[in-house]
Amino acid sequence: MTAAKATTAGTKAPGRGASVRRTGSTPNAKLAARVADRIVDDIVDRGWPEGEVLGSETELIARYGVSRAVFREAVRLVEHAGAARARRGPGGGLVVTAPSVTTVIDAVMVYLTYAQVRLDEVFEARLAVEETIAEIVPARLTEQGIARLRELVDDEAAGRSHDLRRLHTELASMTRNPALELFVEIFTRVSNNYLGPVPTVGRLTALHSAEVHARIVDAVISGNEGVARRRMRAHLLAEADWVRRRRGARQHLDPSLLGLAPEPSKRAEAVASEIFGEIASSGWPVGQLLGSEPELVERYGVSRAVFREAVRLLEHHQIAKMRRGPGGGLFVTEPGVDAITEAIALSLERRGIQAKQLAEVRKGVELACVELATERLDDDGIARLEEGLALERAVHEAEFSPAAHDVHVVIAEVTGNRVLALIVLVLARLSLLHQSSGRTRPPGAEIERDVIAIHESIVEAILANDAQLARFRMRRHIETLSTYLR
Repeated sequence: MTAAKATTAGTKAPGRGASVRRTGSTPNAKLAARVADRIVDDIVDRGWPEGEVLGSETELIARYGVSRAVFREAVRLVEHAGAARARRGPGGGLVVTAPSVTTVIDAVMVYLTYAQVRLDEVFEARLAVEETIAEIVPARLTEQGIARLRELVDDEAAGRSHDLRRLHTELASMTRNPALELFVEIFTRVSNNYLGPVPTVGRLTALHSAEVHARIVDAVISGNEGVARRRMRAHLLAEADWVRRRRGARQHLDPSLLGLAPEPSKRAEAVASEIFGEIASSGWPVGQLLGSEPELVERYGVSRAVFREAVRLLEHHQIAKMRRGPGGGLFVTEPGVDAITEAIALSLERRGIQAKQLAEVRKGVELACVELATERLDDDGIARLEEGLALERAVHEAEFSPAAHDVHVVIAEVTGNRVLALIVLVLARLSLLHQSSGRTRPPGAEIERDVIAIHESIVEAILANDAQLARFRMRRHIETLSTYLR
């Protein structure tokens, strides 16, 4: 059994069959998702005017032509993504907000906890991202950057720096690519959770790490992209082995170590974290009733106001939802991959990610995906790839753009790595945001035929177990796609 198959055996796979097109389980949910997309598009079109009121609830219900219930569900999705929030009272309405990095990372952590994503999957995704960083940085290095890297190497050699993540953060910032920077932030936070507290390393381990970092920096400053990439890969593989051998390291996230921002009162956050931990430790029983409001207020020994604040936090992260009326109470819910994807994508959109930056991340991650998909292909993967192509061929012209991105998502899912699949979903969603805001040339019939043909050729190479050819075709495909993004 391969590493990927071993990591996913017996775990939830909520990302399976995920689509770039936002969907829901009911007609109302689907309509709410479409309205949420329209709200986000309006915010992007306005240049993301943080603090501006888009309109009152009454005005926006009329503008989008939906019921109050559907509109409020759409607002919940938009709030989860960090794009806007509902403000009550005089002068209230839907207010544009800036997605918080902390909130985004916490949302990712909740999803990874629910999906029981393993440490090996995180390291594999990190490898794809940081190899890309090591290859990109040499061409973008400045004299100021050289000075920073040399200072870092000197500090580590002299034992003045004990932050093992510092080099990785510095290199990510030097790419000047917001997606690469954000993914490294996420990996750092997630990795620390798997390890528990930030690890204390012995003197010999620290010295060895300093030597390896110095060799990576030497390749970067010398402009040797290929050498920098190979040294980074060897370093990360060695680090993964060290983590696996480390006492106390775990293969699944510990919910007790999550902070669950945005932070309400400390007491409400503590109650929400306690409920979250209980849900996670019981296997995340979606649909189970945890108790009525009076029962839970008494169980946790808090006021109704504090409890409701804790519930709002749980609902924000899609951990649990309060239902009113007879038979109501707090029920366990399923964190949706669509909502997490949207939160990350909108955070990057807010940071002003450009088409060229988007393309270089897609190239690094998706080349890794086609190689892993080829290596790990089984009968189920073959069926899913063929189904993805069939759906793309049959889709209506108006729905072609999201359907075309779906093939990329299927390839990522065939790797068996939920983190890579999540990243590809984010990058595909960002591409659609660029398209909806007019920054992409609309695809004509000829372009659609070309896209279908190249997708078929990529899948053909994967099915033939020809990873080199699959990588070549995917690289050419993404380079061509970048010419359609402005």
